[in-house]
Amino acid sequence: MSQAYRVEVRRLDADRAVAEVRGFSLILGARRAHMEAGFNPVETLLAALGSCLLTGIQFVAESSKVPLEGARVVLEAAREDKPPRIAHMGFVLYLESSVSDDRLERLYELTLKNSTLYQTLKTAIPITGRWERA
Repeated sequence: MSQAYRVEVRRLDADRAVAEVRGFSLILGARRAHMEAGFNPVETLLAALGSCLLTGIQFVAESSKVPLEGARVVLEAAREDKPPRIAHMGFVLYLESSVSDDRLERLYELTLKNSTLYQTLKTAIPITGRWERA
C-alpha cells in the first residue's frame, strides 16, 4: 500500500515562500543566505525529519504501552559548497519516561525503523543519531 502526498509552495515575495497543505501553511525563506525570512530549505528538511521522529516515537510508545511524558529532538546538518549538498546530519532525541534504559533503547530502535524520513534520508546522507534522557 502506498500513500501519496501533495504540498504546494509559492513565492510570497523576493524573500519568502509559503508551503500549503490541507488548510495549513508554513512560511519559508526563499532568498539564499537571508536569515530573517524564515526557515531555509536545510532547516525545513531538519524540521521535517524531527517531526517524523517525534511522530514515530509517539506511535511506537503508544503501541508498546511505554509511558512517554515528553520528547524533543535537536538536529544539525553540515553543508558542503561544491557540490552543494548536505554532507552529514545528526540528532539527539531527548526522552522523558520512567521506564528502563533498555526499554527506551528498544523504543528508539523501533522509531528509527518506522520513520519514513529517516529511512529515506539515511540512504542518501550519513545520519548519526542517539537518544538521551531529558
